[in-house]
Amino acid sequence: MVQTRHTIGILAVTLLLAAAILLAAQHHFTKKEISALTEGCLDNGGTVDLTIYSTITNSYEFACVKPRR
Repeated sequence: MVQTRHTIGILAVTLLLAAAILLAAQHHFTKKEISALTEGCLDNGGTVDLTIYSTITNSYEFACVKPRR
């Protein structure tokens, strides 16, 4: 009985740690993606229009607006 609880506890901690690592990796790559999009937009003479809806789910909307000539 004690061994079963111990095993379940270790499994739960391992799953939480794995979830935290995956969320951190997703946040990191989303940040890199937004940086690359921003840099490309500015290099092409555009203006960045970025709306971040949620930092938890990493949902955002990006647009590169070029001035009319």
